[in-house]
Amino acid sequence: MSTQHIAEFFETLGVLAVPASIVLSIMIAVIGVLPSLFVTSANVILFGPYYGFFISWTGEVIGAWVSFYLYRLGFKSRIEKLGKDHALIGRITSSHGKKTGLLIFQARLIPYVPSGFVTLAAAISNVSLSLFLLSSSLGKLPSIALEALVSNHIISLNPNWVRLLLTLTSLTLIIFIIKGNIRR
Repeated sequence: MSTQHIAEFFETLGVLAVPASIVLSIMIAVIGVLPSLFVTSANVILFGPYYGFFISWTGEVIGAWVSFYLYRLGFKSRIEKLGKDHALIGRITSSHGKKTGLLIFQARLIPYVPSGFVTLAAAISNVSLSLFLLSSSLGKLPSIALEALVSNHIISLNPNWVRLLLTLTSLTLIIFIIKGNIRR
């Protein structure tokens, strides 16, 4: 199913399009490994870059909260060993207090990464729900803004190809910088 199909489906729902988009974002977050880029792109197509961004961000934040709750409820004791295989997840699960919030924030800054891994690491850590939500909400702002911006530029590629190229170059640099900080 393409982004265009998702946008067309949402459009057929009329006033239920926004709740449907948010529910789909929650389902993607709970599944944990599916990218939400397609929903963000569909929201940008249907609602424009600003409302599309806000609807996507809202869905992802609610999805992170629901996932955090469900993961903490069912997986905490079973998956604590996952941190041994992934450096950032290991740092999140073994950290405490504000440091955990900062690590969650940094991990959320990386767009196009399934957020289920970050949510899972947070759920099996000792982070409070409020710190998790604050870090996730703030960290998702630039990530989803970038997804919305790229989606919007791809939709109108001809007049915006230079901005798209600059955006993608910036994204690449951000990823390299963040990966360099994670390894330290």
